[in-house]
Amino acid sequence: MRAAALSFCLLFCVPGVASAQAERSSKLVPSLAKPPRIQGGLKAFTSPLVLKPVATEGATASFTAKVGARKDTLYVGVEATDDQLQAGDLLTLSLYFPNTGPTSTGYTWRFAFDGKRASGANSGTPQFAQDLVTAAVQRQGNTLLLMASVPVRAFPRFPAVDPLVFDLCLTYEDRDSAEAKVTSISNCQSGTMVGDALRLSDEPRKGLKLKPPETVTALEPRQDGWLGWDYMSYPAWAQGDDALTPASLRSLVAPEAVNPSTVDLNVPDTLSLPDDGRIVTVVSGKNPYAVAGQCDADDELRLGFYHVTGKTARRVLEWPAATCALGRTSSVELDEEGVLSIRYSNGTSMNFAWSGTHFSRTELGKR
Repeated sequence: MRAAALSFCLLFCVPGVASAQAERSSKLVPSLAKPPRIQGGLKAFTSPLVLKPVATEGATASFTAKVGARKDTLYVGVEATDDQLQAGDLLTLSLYFPNTGPTSTGYTWRFAFDGKRASGANSGTPQFAQDLVTAAVQRQGNTLLLMASVPVRAFPRFPAVDPLVFDLCLTYEDRDSAEAKVTSISNCQSGTMVGDALRLSDEPRKGLKLKPPETVTALEPRQDGWLGWDYMSYPAWAQGDDALTPASLRSLVAPEAVNPSTVDLNVPDTLSLPDDGRIVTVVSGKNPYAVAGQCDADDELRLGFYHVTGKTARRVLEWPAATCALGRTSSVELDEEGVLSIRYSNGTSMNFAWSGTHFSRTELGKR
């Protein structure tokens, strides 16, 4: 079923993504000769790419923004004017690459006249990405001047090969008093830029010198490395900043990985290939047997097998670990000829052969 869904997506989903990219026009973010500085304001920001908010009835605030890039960093300068600039007035910067799969989300950063504020627990922005974004802020009367730098390591998930098309949303929340209603002005509507999207050159991506497999369609920075996602939005590849261990790999590919022993699965921590290669197992998902004596058919645990070589890991198989139909994984064995056998508590046994790059099913078995 999963293979059929993947085949369907390869036939229809990917051309659809490419078509969506082709249909939406975008503006190339200009390359800067040097990083902009807050001294001199927007006049000293040499980029010709200017963003303005959509007209909002009754708004007493507005802003002008400029965007540029240099090497591995995106720069955003904003000059916001407000008839009453207060501590509660917030400027939010959101970054999102729309063609990175259905599970992808954008990141946000918040600023006020006293500097960077916390993005909030519901923003979906990891702490390391919040920390990596730096900003200089100045208050000049009723004008708020911001100069922010967003390194690629702080980006949300972005395309691995396709054009780096993104939405950059700036939203100014104007609150004249604690009791007053907030008036928001933005250059976006429903999280999408009005008019053209923006597009980075390939320089930031090339500078990373990452070499994911062809199956990877999107890259995502993590605190201790990088994660590569495939067409089905599953983690297919990882690269650590240091040599990967079972623990560090799991923190990359599945931060909420499940300990097999806590859900009655007999899954080894690692397996050894005939050529002395190492396979690390990762269990993730929701336990269908969470309630004693019951099984929830809507939940399942997945078992991922990753071939680890130094700092990199490639997913070579993903298969059910526990479902209502199969029961729980009762054993996982890899023999000296590279045959992987997975057995389940309902009596089903499934076999896979090592091809040198991945495991392939060798018999149907029973579900």
